[in-house]
Amino acid sequence: MDLFANTSKGKYDIRDDYSDGFFKPFLWCAVCGIAIMMICTRSSLLYVFNLWDDANSYFTVGKCIFRGFVPYRDLFDQKGIMLYFIYGLSSLMSATTFRGVFVMEIIAATASLMAILKIYQLFLEPRSFPYILTPITGAVIYSSWNFYWGGSAEEFLFPFIMWGMYLSLKYFRNCYPKAMDYKTVLLGGVLAGCVLNIKFNSLGFFFAWMAMVFFADIIGSREVVKAFVSCLVFIGGMGIATLPWVIYFGVHRAVDDWLYVYIYKNVFEYSKSFTFAERMAKFYDIMKDHVFNNFPVYILITIGIIYFLTSTVSTAIGEDRNSLARRDRFFIGMGIMELINIGMLFAFLIIVIFIGGVSLPYYSFPINGFVVFGFIPFCYIIERFLKRRIEKNTHGRNYDGAILDSGIAFAVSIVSCFAAVAIAYLTSVNVKSMNLKAEDLYVYKFKDYIESTGIENPGIINEFSFDVGLYTVLDAEPICYYFQTQTLNMQEVLDYQKQYLHSGEADFVVTACYEAEGIGDRYDLVMTDRLQFYKFDQTYYLYQRNDNPVTE
Repeated sequence: MDLFANTSKGKYDIRDDYSDGFFKPFLWCAVCGIAIMMICTRSSLLYVFNLWDDANSYFTVGKCIFRGFVPYRDLFDQKGIMLYFIYGLSSLMSATTFRGVFVMEIIAATASLMAILKIYQLFLEPRSFPYILTPITGAVIYSSWNFYWGGSAEEFLFPFIMWGMYLSLKYFRNCYPKAMDYKTVLLGGVLAGCVLNIKFNSLGFFFAWMAMVFFADIIGSREVVKAFVSCLVFIGGMGIATLPWVIYFGVHRAVDDWLYVYIYKNVFEYSKSFTFAERMAKFYDIMKDHVFNNFPVYILITIGIIYFLTSTVSTAIGEDRNSLARRDRFFIGMGIMELINIGMLFAFLIIVIFIGGVSLPYYSFPINGFVVFGFIPFCYIIERFLKRRIEKNTHGRNYDGAILDSGIAFAVSIVSCFAAVAIAYLTSVNVKSMNLKAEDLYVYKFKDYIESTGIENPGIINEFSFDVGLYTVLDAEPICYYFQTQTLNMQEVLDYQKQYLHSGEADFVVTACYEAEGIGDRYDLVMTDRLQFYKFDQTYYLYQRNDNPVTE
């Protein structure tokens, strides 16, 4: 028996060409996406403002793209150009709020949920439980702690991860050992290219994706030449996704700035230097923290690991017809290459995200996609039970219809959508800030003061902090390259900012947690505000330039 050949999957006897089209799943996933994101992201209409400094930084850079600024050359920040472009489009909808970002988050969530639904349809009867599971899965994913405040780079690259997962799972489930066609390989490369240009530390997923295609060509179809050509096609797909940005930076003569800031600095300055033992220990500590902070997610992932491992073993063991029938009541048919593929995608995604030794709460968000495997066992077993009941009532007639009546399936799906909203509301940490009002927030208090001074187009510098949101609410543009204090070469950044403060080019200085230092007699502290809610407690300071002369 060839362990690497496809085995009988024990799937439902439904038409191989079954399709529910585009509109039905799109409409369902859009409705679920809107309902879930309305609660889970602080960019939504239920929240007064998204206070996350990272999101405000992306918003400022993205907005400035459409105002003549070139990222990396004119403004320093470390994320990918595609992320800034998404935020730039958002700013065209609303330049002073996150309403446009909310729209883009809904689009991203809808795309992710559609991929999740398609993944479920690979393993379950496609007309019922996939629609029931999709909103519940979305609620678990987006209400987790690593979703954070909303608007992260990880959130916007998540749809590309999920569609990449779908393409890979579909190939190994339905097509292997036949070689993957070049069209799918190219599409996988395009998805990887989009991840590359948003935040490249999630590219470990697509490294495993292409590696599995390469080895599948060699082991399955035994086409060695095709395996190497597929690698070139995949790289070509990444090139297609990157070409618009090459042209953009080429036209603005900023390719060197792009590569230096986004690639060199992130690779060689952002990651930490450790020995191998120290790196492994750090990796363990990081993963432990993420597991405990996102416990429901990793419980479901663990259930999926155990179930699919057991299913693969049960599939590989040859048994008589009756034993196979009993096995199929509980375990889904799985080939060993399917299992290896899932394991590789999961392992390399985690390794590349955390191998640098740096971690923040939202880094692990792309891993949440693997919760789909934790939901499948329960619904598969229920489906098999229902199928046996139907066949018993029809005197053993072969079953080839939907497992649930369409009306019942629709009703249960609606209930599951409401359940998803309840899960999101009860578990998302962001809900705890839903009652904040504009008058509670430093950003609007500072905005009112700055506008009351009558200074037009105020020049603002964020010191000891990332973008605190004043650029957003005032619709202001940065006056210098380091418009916020970065964590890379922090002293260099502070020295650079001091030049603008010493000369008085900045009208206002805003700091978070720390009072400004070294600004001499040029600036007066005009406002202080402390914001407290749930576990958040931070004090903000606003300084205004006075009329004292510049001193040498």
